[in-house]
Amino acid sequence: MTSVEDLYLNVIKDGITRHPRSLQKRIGPSEMGKPCDRWILHKLNGDGEPDRGPAWKPAIGTAVHDQLECWFDAANRGGGEVERTEWITEWEVTVGQIGGQSITGHSDLFHVPTGTVIDHKIIGPKQLSKYRLHGPSEQYRVQAHLYGKGFTDDGGWGPCRAVAIAFLPRDGELSNAYFWSEPYNPHLAGQALLRSNRLHTMLTVVGIDAALAASPLCDDQWCTWCRAEKRAQDRAARASLFDIGELHVVSTPAPPAPLRALPSVPAPAHVAQLCDVCGLPLAPSVAADGHTIHPSCIPAFPPAPRPVPASPQPVAIAPVINMFDR
Repeated sequence: MTSVEDLYLNVIKDGITRHPRSLQKRIGPSEMGKPCDRWILHKLNGDGEPDRGPAWKPAIGTAVHDQLECWFDAANRGGGEVERTEWITEWEVTVGQIGGQSITGHSDLFHVPTGTVIDHKIIGPKQLSKYRLHGPSEQYRVQAHLYGKGFTDDGGWGPCRAVAIAFLPRDGELSNAYFWSEPYNPHLAGQALLRSNRLHTMLTVVGIDAALAASPLCDDQWCTWCRAEKRAQDRAARASLFDIGELHVVSTPAPPAPLRALPSVPAPAHVAQLCDVCGLPLAPSVAADGHTIHPSCIPAFPPAPRPVPASPQPVAIAPVINMFDR
C-alpha cells in the first residue's frame, strides 16, 4: 500500500518532470553559452539529458520566476496602455537562426525606459559569493546578450541598451541580492550564434558520433552529459566485477606434461698425461699444476754445469812510440 508520503512526493516529482522547461529538447538562448561543445551537440541533436532525478532547485527557481512575473506585471500602473508600460515580463524573442531554424526564448524582464534586459537567477550562497566576486559566467552573459539581440531585432519595445542579471538568494534575505549589468554587446550574441551554427554544420556532415569524438569532455560539474560519460569511463577503467555485472568463469588450464629425461651420455674417459722421464701416467693433480715429470723422477743432485770454453784472446798490440819523447 502506498503511503501518504509517497503520494505527496510523487505529485511534486510529476509536476517537475511535466513542466515545459523539463520537456524542452530544442536548444535555447540559456544553453547557447555553455562552454561544453558536447552539450551543444547533444541539444542540437535533440537528445534528452541523462536522468539526474527530480530537479528540485531549478523547480524552486521556476516558482520564484512565476511570482516575480506577477509582481512586475502589477507594477505596471499604466492601465494596459503600451505607451505607459514600464516592465515587460516573459516576452518571447527570436535571437537568431541555427541551421535555418529560428531560435526563440522567453526573456524574464525588460525595462522599457532604459532598454535593459534583466534575467533572474535564483542561486545558493556559494554561487552568490562567487558571482559577486568574479561576475557572471560566460553562459549567463551570452544568454542576456542574446535576449538583448532579440529585443533589438524585434524593435517593438525599442533597442536594447544594457543587459543585467539579478542574482537572488535562494537561502537568505533579499538584502543579499547582487545586481550585475553591462552595456549591450551585439558581437557577443553574434559569436554565440556563429559557434552554434559551426557545431550544427559539423553535426550535419559527420553525424553525432563523429562530432562527439572530435569534442573533448569538459570539466564543468553541471554538465550532465560529460559527467555521465566520465563515470562510465571510470567504471570501464576499473573493470570492477560489480560495475560490469557479469561473472565469466575461466577454466583452469591443464598442467603441462612432464618433460622426459634424456638418456645420459657417458663423459669421455680422461686421457692420462705421461711422465717425460719414466713414461708412466702422471697424477691428475700433478698434471693440473703444470708438471710433466713425477716428483720422484727429479734427480736429487742435478748434474754440474758444463764448463764454457774460453774464447781465444787477441794478439797483443805493439806499443805506440811517442814521438815527443825524443
